[in-house]
Parts: sequence; C-alpha cells; structure tokens
Amino acid sequence: MNDNSLRVAALRPVLLSAVYPPGEELSWVGGVIRSWDAALVEVTLDDGATGLGEAGAGIMAPAAVPGIVESLRPYLLGHRFGDPREVGDHLRDRTAFWSRGGIASGTLGAVETACLDAVAKRRGVPAHELLGGRRSTHIEAYASGGLGSSFAQVTAWALDQVAAGLRTVKFRAMRDPDTTIALIRHVVPRLPSGVRFVLDAVQGCASEPWAIEDAVRVGEVCAEYGARWFEEPCRAENPAGYAAVRAALDVPVSGVESHGSVEDFRVLLDAGGVDIAQPDVTFVGGPVAFGRVADLAAKAGAACVPHVWGSGVTLMANLHTSAAHPHVDLFEYCTLPNPLREALLDRELRLEDGRLAVPDTPGLGVRLTPETEQRFPYVPGGGHVIGARERT
Repeated sequence: MNDNSLRVAALRPVLLSAVYPPGEELSWVGGVIRSWDAALVEVTLDDGATGLGEAGAGIMAPAAVPGIVESLRPYLLGHRFGDPREVGDHLRDRTAFWSRGGIASGTLGAVETACLDAVAKRRGVPAHELLGGRRSTHIEAYASGGLGSSFAQVTAWALDQVAAGLRTVKFRAMRDPDTTIALIRHVVPRLPSGVRFVLDAVQGCASEPWAIEDAVRVGEVCAEYGARWFEEPCRAENPAGYAAVRAALDVPVSGVESHGSVEDFRVLLDAGGVDIAQPDVTFVGGPVAFGRVADLAAKAGAACVPHVWGSGVTLMANLHTSAAHPHVDLFEYCTLPNPLREALLDRELRLEDGRLAVPDTPGLGVRLTPETEQRFPYVPGGGHVIGARERT
C-alpha cells in the first residue's frame, strides 16, 4: 500500500448559509445575494483522516447536493484507491448516464477534492504536493466582485481594490449594452494609471442574452479602453456565438465559468470561442478535470484562468490546483464580504503586492468544526438569486 492510497469509510454532505442581515444584501442589476450558501462534502477515510470538498453550484442550489451524494455512495464506500486523483474518473465511469455535467459533476469533483485534502493532511503535506507541487510561492490575483446598481457604486468598489494592492479589477455589465458602454466610459478613466480592467458581460446564463452585434459593440469599447479581457459575452451553450464575437474583436474573450465538464471546454476551444478558458475545480469535476481543461487550453493556444466564487473550500481547492499546473498564472480573487470564506480557512491568506501566497500547510488549508456548523446553519430561500432584488 502506498502512502497516497485511501479507502472512504464515510461520506457526508454539509450545507451552510451565511445570511446577510436585512438591508445588507449584495445587489446588482441582475439580482441579489441574500446569503452565501455552501454545499460541502466531507469524507472520512478508514484510518480516520477527514477532508473537505465543495460543489460550487451550491451557491445557488445547495439542496440538490445531498441527494447526489447519496447516489454516489455505493460507488465509493469501501473501494480502495491507489491515489486520490483516481476518485473522479472512477465515479464518472460509474455514473456517466447522469453525472456528465452540471451540479452532479461538481458534487463528484467535491468528493475527489475531499479525498485529496484528507490524504494530504494524513501525509502532512499541502494538497498541491499531490498534484505535482507548486511552481511558485505566489500567484497573481485579480479583484473580482464589481457588484453595484450605479456607476458610483462600481467605481468605488474598483478603487477600493486598487487601494488594497490589486492591479486588475473585474466588474459586471449593466443590463443592456448601451448602459454597459456608458459604465465602462465612466469607471475606467477613474482608475489609476497602470491598473487594468476586465468586463464580465454576465451573459453565460442570461435569460435574454445580448445579440451578437451588441456583444461586439461592447467588446469594441473594451478594446478601446485596453481591457485585459472581455468575459462571457454569450450564453454558455453558444460556442459559435463566442467564436463570432472573438473573431470580430481585438480584445481577448473568456468563458465559461459554469461549464461542468472537460468536454464542454473541448467544444468551446475547438470552435475557437475563447482566448481564456475559465474552469472552476468545483464546477468542472475536480482537480484532475481542471488540469485537463488547462492542458486543452494550452494546446489550443489559449490561457487558463480559474473561476473562483464560493466558500473557503472553493478558494483553496482552486488555489492548490492552479499553483500546481504549469499553464495557470492568474487567479480570480473574490473580494465581496463572505463569512464562509474566512470561517472555513485554517489561517488567513496573505495577499502581497497583488499576489496570493500559496500555502504550504497540510491539506487544502480548510477546516470544518461543530462550532462552524452551528454558527452557519443552512437557511433555505437565500443564496444567489438571479432576477431578484433585495427585500425591503
């Protein structure tokens, strides 16, 4: 038996909510964040080691995860693995009829991540060590958030990120293309010299996405103002649209954060749809699947920049995976207030000169205590609500 081997003795879904007080919800023109919800998966190995993973789509649909965990249980408990990186493919092979994408893929990846965390903690090494080792002690981070219903709110948020030492800021589009163009023309000239911006068009899951010609108009203004990239200008399932927008613009195009499989990204990259692929370990099926997407992107001449939007478990799963991959050099750092980020970290992350320090503590660097579960009980009806506004 090698020291990476494992057998799962117990598997437990854990739902948490950090609810904002009335009047303190985070809102933007497309919806409201009433709480940060998290759908975690805890594994216990037969030697007592425990680990955590997260299904990223649990920020919107946490109640779906326990049933999926229950459906995975027969394919996991008691099975011997030589390495935690085998877990995801083992489960994919046995659940291919129903787990090829979406929150099922994310939950499957959460199990793989939890096994990685458990084995790394048992060995007393950081999780990235089991993924090939970190390539650098730090990785460049960009500020993500950019919520707000007014130009002034978005501008104030961006300037706060610059004051914190981040040199690229990403903010969200407004509901329509013309207002979004006006937003760019308002915010970007107010940024200090040398600070770059990203526009998230937020069309990946839009109920009424922009027409291609409107996405191109917005992208042309992004190019005019020197955007680092233009994110998700089309619906996620429209690779031809991505390719058309990309062909028309002189600015990099990125997507698609909600893709739930390597194959989704393969189709997008084969279509010539993006300059930057944006997988998320907690959506795409775990660290191994993330690495395959990064490899596909590199082969296509594209970059890979992870999507990172969730609790401390999502943050650390993506950080360790990114730090170990040779084709990932930039990291999304959500700066919105999220109590489930800090509460689940075993120590504070260090941001130094716009770069996140990659930790060398055992496992992912996360922990779940009974006190945390008591402090953040799951509360149905909150989360990220698209198309809603804050309660009054």
